[in-house]
Amino acid sequence: MGRPPIPSQHYAYRLNQVLDHIDNHLDGDLSLEVLAGLAHFSRHHFLRVFQEWYGEAPMAYVRRRRLEAGAALLRYSADPIGDVAARCGFDTADGFTRAFRQYFGQAPNRWRAYTPPPAPELPPLRPWPVRIEQLPAVRVAYTRRVGVYGEASEAQWRQLSDWIHSQGLGPLVRFGMGLDDPGLTPPARCRYDVCAALPETFEPPPRTPIKMILGGPHAVLSYSGPPQGSGAAWVWLLHRWLPHAGHQLAPRAAFERYPAAQADPNADSQSCELCLPLLGAGGL
Repeated sequence: MGRPPIPSQHYAYRLNQVLDHIDNHLDGDLSLEVLAGLAHFSRHHFLRVFQEWYGEAPMAYVRRRRLEAGAALLRYSADPIGDVAARCGFDTADGFTRAFRQYFGQAPNRWRAYTPPPAPELPPLRPWPVRIEQLPAVRVAYTRRVGVYGEASEAQWRQLSDWIHSQGLGPLVRFGMGLDDPGLTPPARCRYDVCAALPETFEPPPRTPIKMILGGPHAVLSYSGPPQGSGAAWVWLLHRWLPHAGHQLAPRAAFERYPAAQADPNADSQSCELCLPLLGAGGL
């Protein structure tokens, strides 16, 4: 007789906490023992559950996330390769270079030197004003979907709205967060979170997925228009504004922030703020 199926819904809360910890500690100790302890599993049980739940071994996942973060930093910053390696958890630049070449098929310096052709639909250089803000850390409840961005997004936002109403909460500031770059991460493994900022005194029910959106300096672009138009604003912010702004991208997820009055982020017209995390003097 085969073993019973893994109760993935029961474990999803703990395992998603592990994924969030990895994203926030790429330069720290992400050994199997540490991750299993965070999930409150034995080492052997964690290996099996993570593999069956996510379809990838935990150490392969850690390696992939570190290399994807390194690839983004190489593309959007001028930091020396040794600094990029250290921020992504590699002990040496040589070790990072070997792993990077094995995964992406080219050396980091060649990856950095590549200039993609400009997209013909890219807007002119100055269509949107951008301001730098020190955003506070925010405690949020969230739902997470793994898969191609854009698929089933309406259902995900509706799930969050239903939960907010079930808790008797009023209008809340909401966030949409693509945690992965589909140009680096296989689209089927891209994670998308929709989040709601929680009141300070609110105590969520047990097993509610909760995380912190880290604070620090962000480039903030105010966008109004159809939801599909925000993609061009993101492209402009990353590929036109950032290279000329004198700021460096922080290795954290960017997000869209929706005011509490924006009841439906999938409406034909929306207002939101595109928030791009930057490195500050304190390394945030």
